[in-house]
Amino acid sequence: MGSGGNNDQGRWLLGIWTWSCSLYLSISLNRPRLQAVPTVAITMLAKYTAKDIVFGGFVQLITLPYHRFFTYNTLRPAQEVQKHATLGVESGSPDRDELYAVIVGWRARKKDELGFAVLAATVLTAIITASFSWPNVANSHWVGPAFWFASLSTSICGIFLSAQQLTLLSLIGDLPEGHNTPSAAMMRRHLSQILYEKPGPHGSTPTDGEEAAVGSSSQWVLSWKQVFAWQCPMMFIAYSTFFYMVGLTVVVCTPLIWEDWGPNSQTAVAYIASMGLSWGLFAFCSLGGYRKISLHDREDEDEEVERFRAGTRDIHDESKAETAPRVAEAEDKI
Repeated sequence: MGSGGNNDQGRWLLGIWTWSCSLYLSISLNRPRLQAVPTVAITMLAKYTAKDIVFGGFVQLITLPYHRFFTYNTLRPAQEVQKHATLGVESGSPDRDELYAVIVGWRARKKDELGFAVLAATVLTAIITASFSWPNVANSHWVGPAFWFASLSTSICGIFLSAQQLTLLSLIGDLPEGHNTPSAAMMRRHLSQILYEKPGPHGSTPTDGEEAAVGSSSQWVLSWKQVFAWQCPMMFIAYSTFFYMVGLTVVVCTPLIWEDWGPNSQTAVAYIASMGLSWGLFAFCSLGGYRKISLHDREDEDEEVERFRAGTRDIHDESKAETAPRVAEAEDKI
C-alpha cells in the first residue's frame, strides 16, 4: 500500500478512535444527567435568568480541567463566608462564631492548595524542559512545540502567582485563637480577602462604633474578581498540563500523518490507546467517583467554633472579675 493510503488509514483510525471515546465518555458519565434534563431545564429556567445560566455555563467551561479544586477550595468556601457575613456580623452577632471557623478553614485549604501548586508547577516546568531534548521533536508538527512553549509559560506564571498569594496570606496574618478574640477591624480585613463591602443607602460604610450601636448599614457581597484571582494558580497548573498533553499528542502522532506505516506509527497508536484509557479513568474519578464523599469538614469547623467561644467566655469572665471589685467599692460608697 502506498504512502497516501497509509496516511489516509492513519487519519481515519485517529478520527474514529477519538470520536468513539468522546461519545462513550459523554454518554456513560452523563447518563443520570441526561435522564433528568427536562426537569433540570425547567427548574433552571424558573429559578435563574438567562444571564445567570450563561455566566454559570461559562464558569463551568473554563474551570473544567480543575473543577474540583475550584469548587471545594475557592468557590464554596467563599460562598460560606458570604453566607455568615450578614449585617453586623463583625461586631458580635451570633453568626460571628461560624464566620470565624469558615474563614480559618478557607485559609487552611487555600494554603495547602497554593503549596501544591508551587510543587506541581515546578515539576511540570522540569518535565517540559526535558521534553524539548527528544530527537523526534525536530521532525514533529510545529503545533506540538508551540503548545509546549505555552505550557512552559503558564506553569512559570503559576509558580510566581502561588508564591505571591502565599505571601499575601502571611501578610494578612492568621486569626487569633483562644483568649485573643479578633476585633471588628481584623474580621473586616479577613472578609475583604474574598468579599467586598457594599455601602449602605447613604453611600458610606459605618465605623466600628456605629456598627456596634445600631448595626451595619452595609452588606458583604461575593467579589468575583477576588474569586478569579484566588483560583488563578490552579488554573495555570491545569491549563499548563492540558497544553503539555496536547503538544505531546501532536509530537507522538505526527508519524500517522507524515510517515508510512511503521514502528513510529505503531507507537503512536499504542500511545493513543493508553492515553484514552488513562484520561477516561481520570474523568470518571473526577466527575463521578467522589459523589458520595462529604467534603464539608463540619467536625473541624465545630472545633474551631468551640475554641473561639471558649476564648470569648474566658475574656468575658476575666473582664467581669476585674470590674467586680470596682462595682463593690462603688456600692460601699453609696
